[in-house]
Amino acid sequence: MEFFIRFIFIGIMVSCLYPASKKHFTDQQIANMVPQYFNRDHNSPNITRIRVYGKEDEKYLHLEIDVNRNRYLGEMDYTLFAMANITQYAKVPFDKFIVIMYPAIKSNEPELLEADAGCTINYLIHKKTTRKRWSETCVKISTDFENFVVPTVSSPSKKESSSDESGNKILLLVILAFIGFLLYFLKRKTR
Repeated sequence: MEFFIRFIFIGIMVSCLYPASKKHFTDQQIANMVPQYFNRDHNSPNITRIRVYGKEDEKYLHLEIDVNRNRYLGEMDYTLFAMANITQYAKVPFDKFIVIMYPAIKSNEPELLEADAGCTINYLIHKKTTRKRWSETCVKISTDFENFVVPTVSSPSKKESSSDESGNKILLLVILAFIGFLLYFLKRKTR
């Protein structure tokens, strides 16, 4: 009997600790983590500006970087991966990533990249989206800053948007059912 009580107590403690295992950061903490992330890799581009702001009920993470196309061609990919990797732990999720790339050659025009944050995290981190779908629906690159049109992103299906919530609900249901079964078994055994 004492064994089952200990087992139930440990089960409850583990289930309470499960949601706390994923840390969530404020916007200021995320903005402070970006330069640290870039500093640990010598191939990363130089960051000239970091901004977190809201516009039209959407939350943006905006980075401006210097790119040297002669040295390293993956600076845009690296920047997007860093943004996705850091912001997946935000308390309030980001809606858009903005990257402005200023080339080292001053005669070239800067390029602007706008990406849907959720779709980019699903592609780069969780590997739930294909590259073709991501590049067609989630990202837009342009040199024309004035006429930049935001790509239309199809809203994710309910299955995609609620996968995390349903996983947590199923886990909680299984834990409660297991505890109920143990309590029933203990009550029956004591009779």
